[in-house]
Amino acid sequence: MNSKEKVLIHKGMDKVKRMKYEEALEIFERLIDMNPHIPEAWNNKGVALYRLGRPEESIECYDRSLALDPENMDAFRNKGLALHSLGRMEEALQAYDTVLQKGGDAIDLESMAVVLIALGRLEEAMHCLLLANEKMHLDRFEREIEVLKGMIQAKE
Repeated sequence: MNSKEKVLIHKGMDKVKRMKYEEALEIFERLIDMNPHIPEAWNNKGVALYRLGRPEESIECYDRSLALDPENMDAFRNKGLALHSLGRMEEALQAYDTVLQKGGDAIDLESMAVVLIALGRLEEAMHCLLLANEKMHLDRFEREIEVLKGMIQAKE
């Protein structure tokens, strides 16, 4: 990636951070027109599209990013989030599983737990949350574990 392309990536992400998603989308589209072989441009275009309420289109961008860089953890995470938002839980689960296989973190475990809960797989979700809590002790993990314990007891 040349310096002009790097500048455009940074400008686009700055627009995303400032919630100027249409402007960010324009920047990423211009960058992709210049060079369609930059995985970050596709991933970031997907982020802008997702934030604009266009998750189906964002998934296409994440897939383009992953075709260029199969190790792009951010694209897998973003794809999982978009799939989850569309209710495509099994596919979201696959995306998060891939992230975890590639060395994901506690937040990825939490994301996977959320999908597992939506699928009714509460014990597996509990396992993910316990692992997340071991990796990174956060109060919210403990609260989520307690809520999930209640859900499991109510199910029995």
